Amino acid sequence: MKTKQSMGIMGFGNFTSFMIPYLKKFYDISVYDPKDCSIEASRLGVKLCTLKEVCSKATLLIAVPIQYLEESLKSCASFINKPTFVVDVSSVKLKTVALLDQYLQKDVKWVATHPLFGPQSGKNGLSGLSVVVCTKEDDQFEGVQSFLRDSLGLKVLLKTPDEHDKEMAYVQALSHFVSRALDRMNIPESDQKTFAYQCLLDIRHTLRGDSWDLFFSIQNENPYAVDLRHSFLNELEKLNLQLDQL
Repeated sequence: MKTKQSMGIMGFGNFTSFMIPYLKKFYDISVYDPKDCSIEASRLGVKLCTLKEVCSKATLLIAVPIQYLEESLKSCASFINKPTFVVDVSSVKLKTVALLDQYLQKDVKWVATHPLFGPQSGKNGLSGLSVVVCTKEDDQFEGVQSFLRDSLGLKVLLKTPDEHDKEMAYVQALSHFVSRALDRMNIPESDQKTFAYQCLLDIRHTLRGDSWDLFFSIQNENPYAVDLRHSFLNELEKLNLQLDQL
């Protein structure tokens, strides 16, 4: 039987808990998180370890909210050496790529990715779901694409960090902003609902389980999201004034 390669996961949140059962088929997984995750680790059958230990694994998956990424890299960069291959899964890529390039040692190979799914959208499995991989040219980069596509069944989208963040301002930041507002309004079910209203209920249901840390990252760490959010609010205000003037 082929020995599994080791993988360390830094950050034990909803997404990594969701992905561990898929990754365990291919990796011997150890997890680090500053909070107590012993119950969840036991449930998923993974080992808890120290920060230094998690950084020594053959593959290191960094899954911390981007607003904490710089602090995390400052704490662990000296533990990450050449044999370790680093994979990031943050929702924002321009800032992430800049931080990885700044703090990781120059001989450490890494790739920046963004899985465009989570526990809710992936509840029926990963097959056919999309993941963004920010373009790099080396052998390990090709290996990442192959693993994502052939082993996990994902659709790989190649984007530059700038292309990713520009598109995600619409695709993710705007949709999450609307969803969060709908959830706070507690919009109700109705036996008179139309298809359009069902879409509003669906988006609220799909995204309501996302953490505030993820929401904050999507809204405030993407350099294109803030202006888009304000533009959206401005259009709502103009539309409301136009209605009041009729």
